[in-house]
Amino acid sequence: MPHLSIVAFEEEELLLSPPDSCQFIAFILSGSLRSYRKNEDLVETNLLLRSKYEFITDYESFVSQSPASLWIQSMEKGEAIFLNRSGLNELYETSFYWNKFGRIMSELIFINSKQRVEQLLFLNPKERYLHLIENQPDFFQKYPLKHIASYLGITPQSLSRIRNQVSNRN
Repeated sequence: MPHLSIVAFEEEELLLSPPDSCQFIAFILSGSLRSYRKNEDLVETNLLLRSKYEFITDYESFVSQSPASLWIQSMEKGEAIFLNRSGLNELYETSFYWNKFGRIMSELIFINSKQRVEQLLFLNPKERYLHLIENQPDFFQKYPLKHIASYLGITPQSLSRIRNQVSNRN
């Protein structure tokens, strides 16, 4: 289809950086990507860690065409299928299937966002770690611990302490 393209990326390649607006939804074929924000001290905090057969985008920027607030960077070499924004809008106009795809994507993004916010607000760091082990055990094989710590909203030192506490109890 003319609206899809396969994009190869190298390790640590930036696929999106503010203030550009996001023009794609990426479906990862191989490799892994992360989306993150930087604060005023340039400290990076991971919002999403995504790998094979998962989607990634800055959905707010994609929909509103406002400047992106997130960076999207590869963590390792890989490939993704990019669906561009103008193409998706054209598909929405001509296809029931693609309208359904858009609705399902929006619903999944909403649910994932709500769950992520609730975890960060209502679970303590140890509970977030245990939840991640239970629901995403493969994260610990896929991603460096510094990125997992950032995703959990804690320092690498805190992650190390929590991991030691949990392993000592088992």
